Amino acid sequence: MLVKSSYRKEWSFPGGSLQPGEAPELAAQREMDEEIGLPAYLLRAVGSVHGHWDGRRDQVHFFELHLDALPTLRIDNREIVDTRLVSPEELRDIALTAPVAAYLGGKINA
Repeated sequence: MLVKSSYRKEWSFPGGSLQPGEAPELAAQREMDEEIGLPAYLLRAVGSVHGHWDGRRDQVHFFELHLDALPTLRIDNREIVDTRLVSPEELRDIALTAPVAAYLGGKINA
């Protein structure tokens, strides 16, 4: 699932910054609830990337979530303005944020 924020032209995954002392998985759960209204689900860590984005050096953690059915999403229409389910093939034609594109790398063409 991709999200479109109000302040970027590229699509991304739900996410955000860690709060002081917060573990990456807890931050991911908090951001999913804040951005798209999904409460805490069991997430599986699938990797991270390091890079220099938006003028700063950063590490971005990625998690997977597997659901039997997509629940109703609640977006705030301030920070997040749209959501989209896409296939791997569709990702090739979508502008993605640099960290998401770096993480997906060869997975898009696999």
